[in-house]
Amino acid sequence: MTDFDQVTPRLGTGALKWDGAVARFGREVLPMWVADMDFPAPEAVQAALAERVAHPIYGYPWGGAAALAAGANWMERRHGWRPDPAQMLLVSGVVPGLFAAVRAFTETGDGIIVMPPIYPPFLSAVREQGRELLMAPLQRDGRGRYEMDWERLEALLSQARMLLLCSPHNPSGRVWGRAELQHLGELARRQGVLVVSDEIHADLAYAEHPHTPFPSLFPDSLLLSSAGKSFNIAGIGGAFAVLADDRQRQRFAAELRRSQIHEINLFAPIAMTAAWEAGDVWQEGLRAYLAANARHLGRRLAAELPALGYRVPEFGYLAWLDLRALGLDDGTIAQRLRHAALGLNPGPDFGPGGAGFVRLNFGTPRTVLDKGIDRLRRACG
Repeated sequence: MTDFDQVTPRLGTGALKWDGAVARFGREVLPMWVADMDFPAPEAVQAALAERVAHPIYGYPWGGAAALAAGANWMERRHGWRPDPAQMLLVSGVVPGLFAAVRAFTETGDGIIVMPPIYPPFLSAVREQGRELLMAPLQRDGRGRYEMDWERLEALLSQARMLLLCSPHNPSGRVWGRAELQHLGELARRQGVLVVSDEIHADLAYAEHPHTPFPSLFPDSLLLSSAGKSFNIAGIGGAFAVLADDRQRQRFAAELRRSQIHEINLFAPIAMTAAWEAGDVWQEGLRAYLAANARHLGRRLAAELPALGYRVPEFGYLAWLDLRALGLDDGTIAQRLRHAALGLNPGPDFGPGGAGFVRLNFGTPRTVLDKGIDRLRRACG
């Protein structure tokens, strides 16, 4: 079993999160921003990669059927739904797949719905490709829980060709319930709107209710996912898409080839297959550790920074912190965090609803998390 309390130094490894922090924040900081974790990958993944690295020729890869079968089996074990490997496609990554889906299934000027605050590539996938961004901001209740704005969604769906769904939702921390997804899918189907569901964080759900893969309810949707977040191998790349409709899948595959993102690097299928075939116990331990970190963060914030709004997320390692009660603008918040040598994601990057918020990555050993909380306290004091 992995000791998630063990601190593994990452400086000097070419890690964006750590080695790129100075360029991002203008000084050395404790980096708690980029959505990767400070934990070693499962030993099975390390061993599989080491075995392949031992062969000294690293030519172009071939195949991927084993990885797709392993991914389908993993989905069945983890989420109770097994996609047909024949309806799955390899993609270089979830974000490239998101951009490709916009190109494949919409035209310039078409309306695409997103629900901010949202992971920034959702916004750029629409804006940077000449589509119309239709905003249906999530609604936040008095307890910090986010809900879909059904009235706004119904109004926008008649103007849209596509809806980009983040499930679970980054950064709000929500794992959408089955009934919510069912209602959303019915509304979209009624208007002929294609739902593209990014489910890259799904395996890390620890909510009381389980994650529901959207295509298990609506097979005419497109799912994008990966082992990257689930097993902390994002830097290796690789993802998969699920599309049950043959014509849609052929259309999407054609766009992947046109964009040259239909291939993944030599090591990605090896890492993904090992993770999906032998990573169950490791990931079970990871989810328990992350849930404990989320609660630990909540206890310390309640005791030491009660003005901050924080709701324990329902998945993963991303905390969405509400600093609005401090009465500070986002520039001042960024300045204070920089002075305290703490690197967090600024809320405005996530679109409407992000002003006055920051996102903190607690996917790190508990001692490092405590150092981050100490610096946050200094910044907010």
